[in-house]
Formats: sequence, C-alpha cells, structure tokens
Amino acid sequence: MSDPTGHPAESRPLLVVDRVTRFASEELARTIDRRAFLKRAGSGAFLFLLTLASGRALTARAAGANAVGPNVRPTPAPLPPNAPVVPNCAPPGPYCNLTGVNQPDGCHGAHCFQHLYNSQVLQCQVYYTFYAGGCWTASGTGGFWTCCDCSCGGGITHCGCAQFSGTPYTDVN
Repeated sequence: MSDPTGHPAESRPLLVVDRVTRFASEELARTIDRRAFLKRAGSGAFLFLLTLASGRALTARAAGANAVGPNVRPTPAPLPPNAPVVPNCAPPGPYCNLTGVNQPDGCHGAHCFQHLYNSQVLQCQVYYTFYAGGCWTASGTGGFWTCCDCSCGGGITHCGCAQFSGTPYTDVN
C-alpha cells in the first residue's frame, strides 16, 4: 500500500525497517495458533489475578523483607502517650511477636501479620473460632483495646494482636 502523494519522502533506512517489521509480523501471525495463544494468555491472567486476590503473591516477599536474624531486630510501633503498656486481651496463646518477648510486635496494629515460633517466622491470619469477626474490643484506662485472635502457619500455632485506641472496634464487614 503506498502513501498518498503530497507527504514528504521517508528516509531509506526507515522504509527498510518498516518492510522488515511488516514481513516479520505477517509471518508470526501465520505461524501462531490464535486460539491456543488466547487460551494460554487467558488462563495465565486468571491464575495471576487469583494469586493476587488470595494474598499469596506478596507473602514470601513480606516474609523475606521482615526476616528475623541475628542482626535484624524489628521494633514495635510506638504506643500513643496515654496508652497503657499491657494489653487488656486474652489471646489463644502469646501475643504475635518477632522477638520472643510476649508483646504484640509481630502485628500490624491489631491485625495479624507474623509470629516467631520454633525459630521460624510464620505468616498469620485472623482466627475466627472464638469470635465471628475474629476481633473484639476490651475496655482499658483512657480508651479501648482492639484485640484479634490469630492462626499462624496454617494452624500450627495461635497468637493474638492488640492495639490501643480511643474508640471501640466495630466489624464493618
């Protein structure tokens, strides 16, 4: 197909690249089975989205980034100035921790994250056995503790998380 007249002439190297690209793409289109290609691409995209939705895509990276070793010491998030130091919760085990000390430093706020168990850092999820939402509110001096039960390593062990706030927990699900 030729260009209409009136346009400036294209350079010779550009015409060669255009011709090679055109022939290569035409040859590729003739050799690929489009139906099989779309099936594979669709199933790959579905599996990728399923992995993202299940939360498994970033778990290994988060575990590696927060690994506990001899030179790595995670620090717990600071409490508000008026917060009591000892949580007013009763988790089904120790508080989720990464230091071996029974304080909730393996949590993201009151949400389950990781727990050090037998020198191994396990990923944790909310444990729904005792409470329908997995979390509850306990009153404390000057505010409330939001407490959550956690199951770690696929049920290998259990722990709990807690966060102090001025308002009680409400399950919005």
